[in-house]
Amino acid sequence: METEKLVKLLIGLGVVLAALPFALKLMPKPMTFERVQAGLTKAGLPVESFEMTTPSNESAATAGARIGGAGVTIYQYDDEGKIARYTEYQKTDPGTAIVAQWNLAESLGAAKPKQTPTRYARRGMFLIVAMGEDVALLERIIAAFKAA
Repeated sequence: METEKLVKLLIGLGVVLAALPFALKLMPKPMTFERVQAGLTKAGLPVESFEMTTPSNESAATAGARIGGAGVTIYQYDDEGKIARYTEYQKTDPGTAIVAQWNLAESLGAAKPKQTPTRYARRGMFLIVAMGEDVALLERIIAAFKAA
């Protein structure tokens, strides 16, 4: 009785050890700036420059890039609360949306604002913000970032 349990335990342990290398290959690789840059290049985007910059917005590290005329900033955070806050900053607040929709500022004599199209995405502890005139390019940049 005792040897049967021991044999079953050893067989189970052998199966787990045999499956472990395959399971480790299925785990996603950690996100890095090099991986993001490789993903953007692999997607066929014209990466004109990619350089590490001084961290801002409470980020741990920051990279800036020019991709086909669009300005791209990638932030890496080390705190879940900070990245959540800066992701929310990218969204349009309701008050600004109402003022823009109803043209309230223009009716009071303000100049019509020219909004630069902006797209953003979050993946893990990374936040990408892309700004430029070509909306299709911005969407491709965000898609490449999510696929990297």
